[in-house]
Amino acid sequence: MGNFASARSVTFVDVETTHLDSSRSAILQIAIITDREGRKDVWTTKIKPRSVELEFASKQALEICNFNEADWEDAPYFEDVAKEIADRLAWGPVVGHNISFDIAHLTAAFKRRGWSELGRNENYLNAKKKYKFGYPLIDTCSLAYLLHSSERQNLNALRESMGISTDGAHEALKDTEDCRTIFYEIVSQAVDNMGA
Repeated sequence: MGNFASARSVTFVDVETTHLDSSRSAILQIAIITDREGRKDVWTTKIKPRSVELEFASKQALEICNFNEADWEDAPYFEDVAKEIADRLAWGPVVGHNISFDIAHLTAAFKRRGWSELGRNENYLNAKKKYKFGYPLIDTCSLAYLLHSSERQNLNALRESMGISTDGAHEALKDTEDCRTIFYEIVSQAVDNMGA
């Protein structure tokens, strides 16, 4: 099993956004689940977009995410939870479905608020307004392409292939939970196939 068997934690993440293009998008929801030493830690929140961010929002993206201002009224702004997000994603591995999408949107959100990526010789624990993403970043879409017998690798196709309900899809917590299930299923299948 290589390093996975000795990993102290595995973190799963999903974001829901106002646009597919990270340069025009705001994060509406985020969910982060960390499995650490036999414990599952779940953290999720809606994130209230600024008015200017909504000006660039895709109507289709808002509909998919079931966004309405009333349900987001008491949600924090990204800057209110940025430190929490950074702390939860600083150590790897970090797993997501099409993880490059989530990382691009998180990077854009941090940078718009004056955060910068941790430098190579900087200590994260002493840094202010710095973020880093744990290593490695693992994409369940890529894992499914390589290791799972499914013609398509989008999240709903993998849910269908593995008998997971699509109810609640495009809610950050549901998508993160399902990504976690898919990850462990693919890893388990790969281990079984190696032993066959």
